[in-house]
Amino acid sequence: MLTRLCDWAAEALRVFAWVTFAALIITVGLQVLARDLLHAPMIWTGDVAQLLFTWLIFLGAAAGLRVGAHYTVDLLPMHRRFVKVATDWTGFLSGVLVAALLLRFGWELAAIRSTAVIQSLGISRFWMFLSIPVSGP
Repeated sequence: MLTRLCDWAAEALRVFAWVTFAALIITVGLQVLARDLLHAPMIWTGDVAQLLFTWLIFLGAAAGLRVGAHYTVDLLPMHRRFVKVATDWTGFLSGVLVAALLLRFGWELAAIRSTAVIQSLGISRFWMFLSIPVSGP
């Protein structure tokens, strides 16, 4: 049951990432066209691109952790069973620690930045920094 739920969440995240990436490409393309062809820069496109990119980075890192897409470096001889078990547990505990730090301090940062406003969009900066605690767990 839990595996199916995690698989469903991973698939939903994958679809969200594709839609967000497409929106990012369109926004940046519009920014370049408006600036270089029309000589009339659009202020809001840079802020939208930054917002989308922030969400893509943090959620993409969380999704990459689930599927094992992050880099690994072998420093120890992995043919010994106890070394493999020890490094697996160290990696797991490190991941839990990073998730806890992202959740706690990311939420604190989002709360602090909630009073600031993205001027060109008229929304709170909370929405940009919310990606940090959301990606933690």
